[in-house]
Amino acid sequence: MLILGIETSCDETALALIGTRPASTAAAGSVSALDCRVIASLVHSQAALHSAYGGVYPSLAKREHGKNLIPLLHKLLTQADGAFEKAGTISETDMAAHLARFKSEIAPQNPELYESLAGASFLRTIPKIDRIAVTEGPGLEPALWVGLTFARILSEIWNIPVVPVNHMEGHVVGSMIPSDAPNGAWQTLFNIPMPAVAFLISGGHTELLQVDTIGSYRLLGETQDDAVGEAFDKTARLLGFPYPGGPHVSMAAAAAREAGIQSPVELPRPMIRSGDLNFSFSGLKTAVLYATRKAVTDETGALPDAWKKGLAREFEDAITETLVSKLRGALDQVGAGSSPAGAIIMGGGVVANHVLREAFKKVAAEYDIPLFLPTGYISGDNALMIAVAGALKNAPVVTGTGAALRAHGTKRLSE
Repeated sequence: MLILGIETSCDETALALIGTRPASTAAAGSVSALDCRVIASLVHSQAALHSAYGGVYPSLAKREHGKNLIPLLHKLLTQADGAFEKAGTISETDMAAHLARFKSEIAPQNPELYESLAGASFLRTIPKIDRIAVTEGPGLEPALWVGLTFARILSEIWNIPVVPVNHMEGHVVGSMIPSDAPNGAWQTLFNIPMPAVAFLISGGHTELLQVDTIGSYRLLGETQDDAVGEAFDKTARLLGFPYPGGPHVSMAAAAAREAGIQSPVELPRPMIRSGDLNFSFSGLKTAVLYATRKAVTDETGALPDAWKKGLAREFEDAITETLVSKLRGALDQVGAGSSPAGAIIMGGGVVANHVLREAFKKVAAEYDIPLFLPTGYISGDNALMIAVAGALKNAPVVTGTGAALRAHGTKRLSE
């Protein structure tokens, strides 16, 4: 089966094409019901455009998705040429009829998408793709609608069914993918011992879930305010680092450790003794704000370089200790490490943080259970994980007029 994945939940425009088949191997630690091969996977980041705003500007994200999807699809299909058959060709008359209908339906809300669509003659050649998987939420609704509209367009003109995918489930199954290399090699998805604890940490989410099977989730705890990635970005802004700020905070923290620079202040470890598995990072951000105000040494508002590095180290330590404490609590609650064995699944952009990855590895070793970490590429927003999640679903939705596709900005995985 060939699946086209579409991801536009935030400020990355992403497409992927994968092949799947029933699992043909039974290697220890990598047994799964599904073999997968990555044919092509592309991500176009808008980070440089949003940096001027210090965060993602929704209307700009929507516009850029509309501009980028068609060129990115053309690039994807060009890279994948030879990996799939052609199912037929749309006549000029039929294509003109499609465009006339799309003009009235799409152009008013998504002029950039329609303009790009109108000049895409390559769409007349129908690729033999079995289904389209597209992110329906959570995320920025204006951005999500562009991806969903694009999926509906392709579904109608190519007569391909669509399956909507929860973005957070994409992060869960992303850790099942052994390699993201687009080389066409078949690989068996990792088999994850259940029940597992999934820890999803990103710019918009911090949540712990019990995973009984892929598709069955129970919420254990979540942030009450800021997400981890949001706290990283806000701290970076207070320290004068550019957006996206998380990597800059981590680099400054690493420099502090290498140089032996200690923190100038002690930051709180929020809700570490709350007795539940919820999170709160707004107070940590506020503590950074007060610390930076006190540390300003001149009228320009500049902070000493060593001071910034030391605070970045303390901030990263506070985040790590908090997350590790909550993860241990979730594992104890689920019974992972006892019988049945269980596992830890990590997902989300913040998982790319090296200090956190090493801390999570120590927890897994402590409980003697496997840890499933996504590759650096898959930890960020991408369409590869969306395509795999779509492949694992049993009932794709045939869109027709697209009535079944809706953007859900706050959609939960545990619903």
